[in-house]
Amino acid sequence: MKRLVLTKKEIFTIPNFLTLIRLLSVPVYMTLIILGGLENSHPQYYVYIGLAVMVFAASTDLFDGYIARKYNQGTYLGQLIDPIADKAMHIGCLIALIVVGYIHWVFVIFLALREICMVVVGSFLFNDVNIKSNMLGKVASAILSIGMIACFFHPYISKLWGEYGLDWIVITVGLVLNWIAAINYAIDASKQYKENKLAEADKQGKENADEEEGGAEAAVNSEEKSDKEEIE
Repeated sequence: MKRLVLTKKEIFTIPNFLTLIRLLSVPVYMTLIILGGLENSHPQYYVYIGLAVMVFAASTDLFDGYIARKYNQGTYLGQLIDPIADKAMHIGCLIALIVVGYIHWVFVIFLALREICMVVVGSFLFNDVNIKSNMLGKVASAILSIGMIACFFHPYISKLWGEYGLDWIVITVGLVLNWIAAINYAIDASKQYKENKLAEADKQGKENADEEEGGAEAAVNSEEKSDKEEIE
């Protein structure tokens, strides 16, 4: 069973620093997107500066995993905060795009519900299962990222495709895959939980059987000793 122990070696690593950059970038690009996207506020190119900040921050996700593996800097803390940073980037970007009208609010509701379900399930099974990310989850995350980047150009896409354009279609596909990945995670977690409980029950049963067998042997030895003493 893994336990979170915060030490300097656990905290001060390059992968964790890169993850922190992703987290700190969220309010920065959200502010730029909102300022540039609202009419009569700031120049529209603020939106694309925000996009550049987000893309730069997202690129750190590629390097932190590589560095963690190559230089053995993977930590349990990093495993916890890395997905939090990824989800914060997605949700932060979606909220900012909703504020400026580049995307419909329904999308962020479905994404937030999915994350809430994962957090609730994870809180109950945190110490009982070890669910690793799978390829479907990574593909869903990548498609969501592509869809959100496309949404930065929604004013132009909507002129060609209509309000529900190619950018919103990509977001929809990403959300569907995201929910399917969540269901797979839940099924995997359920299987692991049942297997762990069965293993614990078997272990407990063997321990009880050993104790009973040991008690029986001790009783037999005691009787044999008593009989021997009586004979003598």
